[in-house]
Amino acid sequence: MTEMDNITEQKTQSRTIKDVVNTPFKKVMFVIQIFSYVLIVGSPFIGGAVGGFLGLTTLKTGGLIFGIFIAGEVLFYGSLIFLGKELVLLIKDKIKDWFKRAKRKS
Repeated sequence: MTEMDNITEQKTQSRTIKDVVNTPFKKVMFVIQIFSYVLIVGSPFIGGAVGGFLGLTTLKTGGLIFGIFIAGEVLFYGSLIFLGKELVLLIKDKIKDWFKRAKRKS
């Protein structure tokens, strides 16, 4: 391996979530990002439950679901702007590790 590969590998191995979320503001942004995941994935269930509870029509419930989904996306990208490239790289590294483990097992 070249020296550049060693440096890249060391950066990859040392990157943790604590390094990315190292200030109180970034911790809040990380919590918002997790919350946005819940909103995005759970928007049909959350919107359906709220729409049923409030007795909304199907069209209004669909609009509510869409609004929840859009709010989740806005929160996701807004928090991603503040957390930056390091979080994206951390996520990419974790995904690569999952595929490496799967190859080793087979």
